[in-house]
Amino acid sequence: ATWDQPTLSQTRLLTGILERLPNAILVGDSTQPVYTGNLTLDMAQPRRWFNASTGYGTLGYALPAAMGAWLGSAEAPAERVPAVCLIGDGGLQFTLPELASAVEAQVPLIVLLWNNQGYEEIKKYMVNRAIEPVGVDIHTPDFIGVARALGAEAEHVGDVAQLQAALGRAVERKGPTLIQVDQGQWQQAVQG
Repeated sequence: ATWDQPTLSQTRLLTGILERLPNAILVGDSTQPVYTGNLTLDMAQPRRWFNASTGYGTLGYALPAAMGAWLGSAEAPAERVPAVCLIGDGGLQFTLPELASAVEAQVPLIVLLWNNQGYEEIKKYMVNRAIEPVGVDIHTPDFIGVARALGAEAEHVGDVAQLQAALGRAVERKGPTLIQVDQGQWQQAVQG
């Protein structure tokens, strides 16, 4: 298939994760990179890719589900594989308090936040069907500040090299890390 540039840049996000963390479990919310991954990602192992981005996708699902995936990946904590929560800024606001639960339980979860400043996927659907967009341009909080206030580590990345370095730091921690990727910046960096 021939993919457009946004699809290619989102696929690069996913392959960038897997290049750095080949045994990771990727748990997706209803966000564009996850929809893209459903079409373009070919996982090497079973039980490494699951998400809510099918049918009536559930916003906010990925954060608590990724914690469960990490906890259930092995009996002993030392044998557990990295779990990456792929979530958008709109979806994260549904279950953001669960980040505090991950801090308290010392779950080394990686929350990869795809920030497009609102409900972009829903807005695109409305526009493509000539529906006046309503309720999709929402306030986007300072997720880096919120994550730190809840006790998690947090940082912003803008390209593949920064992402992979941040992932390396995250897997060494005893608690969760939020890594924010801004859609526009990422697409520009990847398209080069």
